[in-house]
Amino acid sequence: MDRRMVEYEAKKQTPLVAYILLVVFGLVGAHNFYLGRRQQALAQLLFSAVMAGAMLWLFVGFASAEMRDMSGDFDAFVRRAYTFYAIAIIWGIGTFGWLVVNAIEVPKLIAEHNLRLHERIFGE
Repeated sequence: MDRRMVEYEAKKQTPLVAYILLVVFGLVGAHNFYLGRRQQALAQLLFSAVMAGAMLWLFVGFASAEMRDMSGDFDAFVRRAYTFYAIAIIWGIGTFGWLVVNAIEVPKLIAEHNLRLHERIFGE
């Protein structure tokens, strides 16, 4: 096997790796880093960080509310609970939709990457 073919085989991307990254680390955009889509990966990472931060902030609010006397502040607790669930639903729907679109695009993106790689290595 010639050196160029070894280099191509070592650097080409595979759908299996992209899909494993999408399923396991999709929330943080790991599959997009693998596919070379850094801007989209950073956007997914930022989206997840903001949503997780908002949920953590609300969760800490729940914990502190539980420690206090809840007799006169029940409405605030309910508003916080609704906000928590709304953020969770938005995060879930947004991320799921984003990952489904990414899953559909994976074969095309890998084919494009491997074609560019082949042209660069073999000069065709």
